[in-house]
This record gives sequence, structure tokens and C-alpha cells, in this order.
Amino acid sequence: MVISREISVDIMKYLQNKKGLSIADIAKAMSTSPEFIQFVIEGKLPLTSDHVNNLTHNMNIRFWQLADDAIPDNHLPPKVLKKVKICKEISEHIEKSKNKF
Repeated sequence: MVISREISVDIMKYLQNKKGLSIADIAKAMSTSPEFIQFVIEGKLPLTSDHVNNLTHNMNIRFWQLADDAIPDNHLPPKVLKKVKICKEISEHIEKSKNKF
């Protein structure tokens, strides 16, 4: 599945600016080439779900966490945004429950 170029660029900005990853680091985490990542950063090519799956696996994060941190709410489709928010609420509730004991 192809991800929109807008969201692809959002993810790249997040990984570079917030996580401090280089193009080579991002390419390695997504199991692709630095040249491809450069094209994504420039908005010339989109990411695929395989790239994002590799990223979440290699960085040991859930998709909803990536979406919540990296993608502005107005760039996500309403159904996806709703699911991301539900996952976040559940995770926060579990953390609160763990801290009670």
C-alpha cells in the first residue's frame, strides 16, 4: 500500500528533526536505499506500508505511536485518526493501571 507523499514527508521530517536520524539511518531502519529516502524527503516518491512496517519493527514502536508523534491530525484520514486516538487512550489507561500497583 502506498502512503501519501504528504504523510511520507511528515514521517521524514519527524525522523530527522525529532529523532535526529540521518538519511542513512532512516534508510537502514526502513530497509531501503539512502537515494530512495532522499526522493521521499524531496516529495518525489511516497513511502509504502512495507517501509513503515520495517521502521516500526526496527525502532520497536507501534504504528499508532509513530502516527501520533509524526503526522499532524489534519493529514490523517478520519478513520485512521480515530483509531490512533483510541490506541493512545488504551495505552495511557494501561500505564495508569500499572502505576497503581
